[in-house]
Amino acid sequence: MKNFQNNTHSLTVHEYLLDLYERMIGDVEIPAVLGKVADVVRADLNAERATVYLIDKSTQELEAVAVIGNVAQTIRIPIQENSLAGFCALSGRDFLVDDAYSDLSAIDPKLQFDDKWDRINDFRTRDVMCAPAMFRGEVLGVVQVLNSKKGRSFDQNDLNWLKQVSRLIGYALYHAKLHNDLATLKQLETEKAKFMRVMVHELKSPVAATKMLSDTYQQYHNDHPKIDILTNKIGDRMDQLQKLIADLLELSKVKSGEPMGEVIHIDLAALTKEISQQYQEQAVQKNLEMIVELPAENIEIRFDCQGCRMVVSNLISNAVKYTNRGSVTVSLIPQDNHAVLKVTDTGMGIPEKDIPKMFQEFFRASNARKSRIAGSGVGLAGVKNLVERFGGRLELHSKENQGSTFTVFLPLCPKNSNSTKPQPDEPLKIEETQPDNSPKKQNNPAGKT
Repeated sequence: MKNFQNNTHSLTVHEYLLDLYERMIGDVEIPAVLGKVADVVRADLNAERATVYLIDKSTQELEAVAVIGNVAQTIRIPIQENSLAGFCALSGRDFLVDDAYSDLSAIDPKLQFDDKWDRINDFRTRDVMCAPAMFRGEVLGVVQVLNSKKGRSFDQNDLNWLKQVSRLIGYALYHAKLHNDLATLKQLETEKAKFMRVMVHELKSPVAATKMLSDTYQQYHNDHPKIDILTNKIGDRMDQLQKLIADLLELSKVKSGEPMGEVIHIDLAALTKEISQQYQEQAVQKNLEMIVELPAENIEIRFDCQGCRMVVSNLISNAVKYTNRGSVTVSLIPQDNHAVLKVTDTGMGIPEKDIPKMFQEFFRASNARKSRIAGSGVGLAGVKNLVERFGGRLELHSKENQGSTFTVFLPLCPKNSNSTKPQPDEPLKIEETQPDNSPKKQNNPAGKT
């Protein structure tokens, strides 16, 4: 049986792989696993760099860990079919590249190497190997290794080794994800029970009211002047019920983590203009001034196409709904590598004590509940979830009886960004130092792999 050399020990294939797996799974937190496995692969293949990517299906991104100094940082990069790691993730194929700067069409006509990261960091990528990390037929991640230090380029034997190890990495990634799921299971069950209780309570009121009105309608038959009034009330109550159910379905899609639509590059300026126009008539009917301030140039972000429409629509519709006089202002600017969307109104505002709870499911501000304005308290929870999923943040500033401002920060696509962060085909470096146990999360919208 062929032997592998591991430091001073000569082991059989099976013994070696078992030893390797034990070294990989010393940690169970996903960032720690990504960093540690990359260290093991780099050392055993005698390579300059190695990166292990975990596939995030909900955002269609690759997640990896880079160690800068002694701090581990989680970096997320869009999956693109023309990049090396992206192609591996989408196709599930392993491959070997002798020279990253050569013609890659033999592997796939769409493949190309972007040398921007090399130029920024004064680095020269030479030979590259990529292999999918699979578990039960599903690609969970990608292992990318760069620049052999053996005095020769990687060869087929090296790729065969990486293919075997990548299978173990698939187990390690599954193990880490399973641990993460189990660690949060109790919390999820508690939240689920609370969610169901509140949902039943919220559904009970409009359903009971509809039943009562319907019973009254039957007593009057068709010859009483109150018939029209009652039928209108029934219709209003049923509309509330349908809206609540729609909100629940929308929130359930968001909470599931699955994409609501295709994850694509979106011109946020054009989308904001389109959605603002949809609420212009409603604002005019309430004698509100609708101010829309948008840049002339495109403001591109990478987002779920349906989710982005939900975010912008929810914020603008709420501003119009809860404002009875004054104005609603919608503005968008590029700032510090982010698209900054602000929706400001002069409406009822939010009591200070309610602000920390505004992004909880089914929570409505006390003054909103006292008003006769219909609402479920579901929308903002979904908005916050989506914004944070794609590396953004949502801020709220409000004063009761003066108005509110919701501000959304979303990472810009590279052409809108002045950032010098890594670009396509970027070999994320895992330094020799040991990662800190509390990794910081960092978005890398400009990066490719």
